[in-house]
Amino acid sequence: MAPNPMNREAEARREGAWWRVYALPLACLALMCGATAYLAYASYKSTHPQPHTVIIIPSNWSLRAANKSITVGGQVPGGVYSDLLAANVLSEGDLYYRYNDLNYRWVSKENWTYSSVLNVDADVLSYTRVVLVFEGLDTAAEVFINDMSVGKSTNMFARYVFDVKNHLKASSDNTIDIWFESPVEYATRQYNIQSANYVVPPKCLPSDYNGECHANHIRKMQSSFSWDWGPAFPNSGVWKNWKLTAWNSLIFQIITSSQGWNVTVKVWCDAAVASGEVLGSFTITLGDISTTKHRVTAQVSNYEALLEFNLVFSENLVDLWWPNGYGAQPLYKLTAYWENENQTENSTKVVKVGFRTVELNQDYVDLNDTSKGRHYRVYVNNVFMFMKGSNWIPAHILPEMVTPEYTRYLLQAAADVHMNCLRVWGGGIYETDVFYEIADELGILLWEDLMFACSMYPVNQAFLDTVKKEIVTQVRRLQHHPSILLWASNNENEVALRDNWYGTAFNFNQYKEDYITLYVDTIRPLVLELDDSRSYVVSSPSNGIKSENDGYISQKPGDTLYGDVHYYNYISNAWVGDQTPIPRFSSEYGFQSWPSFITMRDVTIEEDWNRESPLMYHRQHHPLGQPELAVQIGIHMHMPAQDGSLKAYQDYLYLSQIHQAVAIKVETEIYRRWMSEINEKGEGYTSGALYWQLDDIWQGASWASIEYGGRWKMLHYYVKKMFSPVIIISSFIENENVVELYVVNEWFQNMTNATVVVSLHRYDTLGPVKTVNKSVHVEAAASSRVATLSMDDDLDQVTLCKEGLYDVKDVCFLTYKLLNSVGVLVTPENYRLLGEPKDAYILHASVQTGDITGPIATPQSNWSFNVSVKTDTVALFVWLETELPGVFSDNGFLMAQEEAQVYFYAVKKITVEDLKSSLTVKSLTDTYQKVYPFATFPENPDIHPNDIRNVVFA
Repeated sequence: MAPNPMNREAEARREGAWWRVYALPLACLALMCGATAYLAYASYKSTHPQPHTVIIIPSNWSLRAANKSITVGGQVPGGVYSDLLAANVLSEGDLYYRYNDLNYRWVSKENWTYSSVLNVDADVLSYTRVVLVFEGLDTAAEVFINDMSVGKSTNMFARYVFDVKNHLKASSDNTIDIWFESPVEYATRQYNIQSANYVVPPKCLPSDYNGECHANHIRKMQSSFSWDWGPAFPNSGVWKNWKLTAWNSLIFQIITSSQGWNVTVKVWCDAAVASGEVLGSFTITLGDISTTKHRVTAQVSNYEALLEFNLVFSENLVDLWWPNGYGAQPLYKLTAYWENENQTENSTKVVKVGFRTVELNQDYVDLNDTSKGRHYRVYVNNVFMFMKGSNWIPAHILPEMVTPEYTRYLLQAAADVHMNCLRVWGGGIYETDVFYEIADELGILLWEDLMFACSMYPVNQAFLDTVKKEIVTQVRRLQHHPSILLWASNNENEVALRDNWYGTAFNFNQYKEDYITLYVDTIRPLVLELDDSRSYVVSSPSNGIKSENDGYISQKPGDTLYGDVHYYNYISNAWVGDQTPIPRFSSEYGFQSWPSFITMRDVTIEEDWNRESPLMYHRQHHPLGQPELAVQIGIHMHMPAQDGSLKAYQDYLYLSQIHQAVAIKVETEIYRRWMSEINEKGEGYTSGALYWQLDDIWQGASWASIEYGGRWKMLHYYVKKMFSPVIIISSFIENENVVELYVVNEWFQNMTNATVVVSLHRYDTLGPVKTVNKSVHVEAAASSRVATLSMDDDLDQVTLCKEGLYDVKDVCFLTYKLLNSVGVLVTPENYRLLGEPKDAYILHASVQTGDITGPIATPQSNWSFNVSVKTDTVALFVWLETELPGVFSDNGFLMAQEEAQVYFYAVKKITVEDLKSSLTVKSLTDTYQKVYPFATFPENPDIHPNDIRNVVFA
């Protein structure tokens, strides 16, 4: 079996205890030297502590269908879908190829069994306790040893420990069988049982999802039954690590710790006895800073013991952990070591911790007028920080398919564009240990939803019991990570109940009672008992403390004066943003786009390459998503002709990404602009912008900024600018014809004698037609208005932008930037299109790549290339693309000068020729018709690409 990259402990565990490695040499020594050597070894063994025994499970698993019609090799950890795919039972190609989410659906409706054989010797059975430990069974499962049931699972997210000593024999042929019930059938059966009392909705997903029903009745990744951005592949399998282990006293399960200067370390232990006392010594070590040893008497209850100790040390002994962009992320090894009283057994656990404080502040914004609402601000180490980031969904529908390398790539891509926060969305999974470790390293705070989303949930005792087990498992596992910002118990369930999303109004009180029973009475006290160092919020969106004071279901969840909002508007002009709310915190907002053709091509065929093809509608799970997206594109740009050509399809994909990038840019800039002030309604003091969503689960229409496989959409390049520590943004006041310039400055220093540079450009002219410089003062750690310019008096728009019958806003656009006191650029250059590109007086741009030099080593890549990009006229949304893995330093940009320099950061070694031969470039006017019924533009200057005659007669 190849090393498992998902778990760095797997290979160590496979080797087993050290004495197993030396068993043969010791045996030979005993044979050669006789009784003397044997007695010497026995004496050594009796006076040296032994680690508990771990039997490493062989890789020769089999997987079979319930009717025995299919038997293949299995991988554990793993899953049924991936094993059937590897065995070519799923023979119609990749899981994501065309309609395979439907073609392979039968798998989820079958029962499956994983089987193997355990070699157990008498020495193992001599231990006090022998158990099977499963870190994750997906989901409805029963485990058999030698045909005897030893335990059941009903929760993908819970840790299970099954006692098996009395079911094993000292033999090499102990059988282990893990039977999995179809998750679809299990969920349906649970729904039917519940419905005999009353229905817990939703009954099913919208038909556009092409999914399965009743995911809320099984404690499993909710989106595995499908979502509006992903397919349905309800999997089964042992999806996390497991082991057979034997011991006599205690073995460590998990470490939790507080993260101030007075550190409370809690070590949860699995005990070999059901109750009583276990004597021994406990040593806790923090890096090379502190080591303390204690004699302990562990009190055991229900086979568990908790060892708890306090470490006190001065602040100067450790460095603070800071979020990305605010400082370094020092991590320290926290090691716990147990030795039993007679020093014959030990256990060790190591985690990495960081030291920081975190607070979700919900004070009134105005103590003299509480009607203005409350803050929803994050403070880390007593410093207010605007949360810049996105929402994380599972990176693959099958968790076992996600490698640590891909996880790091995605999280690094978030850090590289200045994100300091991600929301782990509640319809996916509690992510892998690797995910949280990388977030710790990169300084990405994690808003951690618990895995409940967009549903009502049962509250029968069996369901509550399994939820408790889940919460204990996950909060204990994750609590020590400095990256965890807060716990949120569900996604959108408060607003769903209040706004009657699922027809609950007829029995509102019942569903409200259930809501409180689950999230407030059951989950909340358990989370706070296990982790009192962070905030717990009952829902998202929510009015925070106000929702709690309103009985946990506010009349208006998502009130802009409280808590957080989720905002989606696919009807208004998103590039203007005049309908955008001004909330305290926006934890979801977004717009759809399609992936690039390079990504779509992998799972489609030529007949699918049309925006109206059945495949495109199959991949569009958002109800009315296709017509909505067409309207959004059409507000701003010309939709490509439906001529069936590959170019029209590629142009459509490209235009969808333009719309998404600009729309989210505009909305994000509004949120950041309102960081430091409130309006007369009390709206403002916005403290976070987490757009929906970072990553894609497959190749289809979604809100993601990174395509499945890792290719950056245009949006992700825009995120790099809109989340820069210092940005300059504009607000246009149409009735006064003035533009206001704001600088958002996250730095802790004022900028004096800075200069705002505002340039007016014509679409038909390279270079500005007028530039205005304004000397400004920029406040530290604030958003501040620095300049107000009249479009006519200051920028001469009325004269410089006159062109026949065209409105001046369709002839000109603005760019603006900020220079510091010595003339150095401190913000990305920004732009404002005064009108719609489809109406712009713009020429066809001929954009080409020029010289390419490199490679050179940069912090981003050892193979970095400088690419020269040239144009003969103004070019909008210049898009560079290559099939080679890597990213550009900028993309989707405006060219108002003849030449721009862009870097390409390759993932692996390539040559200039490799890049040159694969590189393409396009801009907006490349999506237009190039042949007109009249002469070309130079011969008839009254006719340009957006001329109405070209639209009518083309």
